[in-house]
Amino acid sequence: TCESAVQLRKAGKVTVRESTLKKLGAVHFKYGVVNEHFEVTKFSLLETIKEAVPEMWSPEMKSAWSEAYDQLVAAIKSEMKPSS
Repeated sequence: TCESAVQLRKAGKVTVRESTLKKLGAVHFKYGVVNEHFEVTKFSLLETIKEAVPEMWSPEMKSAWSEAYDQLVAAIKSEMKPSS
């Protein structure tokens, strides 16, 4: 939920296994994902959450989801290379 994203962000407990990131990176590389794809996806994600739970949406919520998404994308991009 939106509240969960904020709570996890504050606690610093957002983690993803390295093996999962390697797989995600390889798949994104394979399909030719570029920066613009990540940007459109982020915009769509934030707008979808905002529309789904408008009563919960706030600048803090947007910031939490943006930060979580940006961290995930950075981790995926660091693994975007052919799978070995």
